[in-house]
Amino acid sequence: MTAIPDPLGRPRSSSSRSLSGTLEAMGTPDVDHRDPWEHRDPWVHQDQEEMRILKVCFYSNSFNLGKNFKLVKCSVATEIREVIRSILLSGRIGPDIRLAECYGLRLKHVKSDEIHWLHPLLTVGEVQEKYECLHLEAEWRYDLQIRYLPEDFIERFQEDRTTLLYFYQQLRSEYMQNFANKVSEGMALQLGCLELRRFYKDLPQNALEKKSNFEFLEKEVGLDLFFPSQMLENVKPKPLRKMIQQTFQQYALLREEECVLKFLHTLATFAPIDQESFRCQLVQGWNITVDLVIGPKGIRQLTSKDAKPTCLAEFRDIKSMRCSASEDGQALLHLGLSGNPQALAIKTASLAEAENMADLIDGYYRLQGSSETSLVVFPRKGGNPGWTGWWGHGRVGEWHYGIQRWDIGIMVLWDTEMGLWDTDMGWYYGIMEYRYGMG
Repeated sequence: MTAIPDPLGRPRSSSSRSLSGTLEAMGTPDVDHRDPWEHRDPWVHQDQEEMRILKVCFYSNSFNLGKNFKLVKCSVATEIREVIRSILLSGRIGPDIRLAECYGLRLKHVKSDEIHWLHPLLTVGEVQEKYECLHLEAEWRYDLQIRYLPEDFIERFQEDRTTLLYFYQQLRSEYMQNFANKVSEGMALQLGCLELRRFYKDLPQNALEKKSNFEFLEKEVGLDLFFPSQMLENVKPKPLRKMIQQTFQQYALLREEECVLKFLHTLATFAPIDQESFRCQLVQGWNITVDLVIGPKGIRQLTSKDAKPTCLAEFRDIKSMRCSASEDGQALLHLGLSGNPQALAIKTASLAEAENMADLIDGYYRLQGSSETSLVVFPRKGGNPGWTGWWGHGRVGEWHYGIQRWDIGIMVLWDTEMGLWDTDMGWYYGIMEYRYGMG
C-alpha cells in the first residue's frame, strides 16, 4: 500500500519553520542614460549609496517558511519596479514568467489592517519616508502579489504556468484566511480535496482508504491546511473521514493544473476572484454610497448586492487622476475622462484608500495599454522646499495622475520648477528658474 510521501508532510515540530533566507543583492541594472542631475529632488540630502535589505514575502509550494521570502539588498534610490523585477528574475517563485506586469508589491502593517500598495515608480527611500516611519520597521511586511489581471486572465495564465500557480496560491491563502468558514460544507470539501490532490499529485486514488495514511495526514500534516477550522470542529471524526475520502476520489485522477483550474472556477461561484471592491461615495451634487468594483472589465459601481454592475469608466478613457486629502482624514479621487467635461469624483474614508485605488487603476491602465507609461504626476503641496511625490499622509494636500503633452512621461513638479522625466527615452527636461537663479 502506498503511504503519503513523508517529505511532503508538514511536521508539527518547530524545526520545519526555519527562517534562514538567502541574501541576494540586486543584479546590475540596465544602462540608465539619465542626466547627472537626479530627477528627484536635488535638495533631499540623502546618501544615494545608503543600502537597505528588504524582506519580501511570497507564496510558495513549501511549508518551510525559510523558502517563502527573499532578502533583497538594494539602495534607497532603487525603484519598487526594480525590486519586483529582481524577485521575478531570481527564479524563486518559478521559471519563465511572461506576465510580469501583473505583479505588484504591497506593504502591510502586521499589527493592523493598514496596507499600502507601492507604486512601481516610488523608490525604496521614499517608501521608508512616507510609510515605514509611521510604525516600527519590524511591524511592516513586504508582500509580492498578483494584483492586475488580464481580461481573459485564466486563459492567459495557462500560457504562464508560474503565474497561474502563484495566483492560485495567493487566492487559496486569501480563501483560507477570509472565506473558508463562510462557504458551504460541500464547497469546503471540494476546495480542500482539490488542494490535497494538487499537493500530493502522486498519491494513488485509494490511498486515503488506508487508515494509517489518513492518520498520517490528520496528525502529522494537519487537516487544517486543507479544510476550514469550523468544519473540523463541527463534524465528528468518523463522518468527516468518510466525507473526505469520498470527495477525494472524485478528483484523484486530476493533474495539478486541472486541480488549479477547477479550484478557481469553483471559488468564483462563491465570490468574484478577478476584482477588488471599495466602499466609497460618488460625489455628484450629492453623495451616493456605492461599492466601487475595479477589475479587468473597468471601473463599475454596485448600489446593492443584487444589482447589476454599472460601468462608470474604462481604463483607456482615463486621462488624468487627482487625489486630495481633507482635514477630516477623508480623501477625494478625481478621474478625468475623455469625452466627459465633468470629472468622476470618488470620496474615500482615507488618503491611503484613495492611493490604493489609484494605484490599481494606474496598474490596469498600464496593463491594458501594454506599456510602462504611467498616469502618475507628482506635484508639490506648498510650503517647504522639497519633492513631495506621493507625500501627504496626515496633512492636507494632493497629488496628481495625468497624461501630459507627449503621453509618455512622468511629470515631476517641485516648488517653482517643472520637469519631465521620460522613462522610455531616458531624458530629463527641466525649467529651474527659482532654485538655480535662471530666471
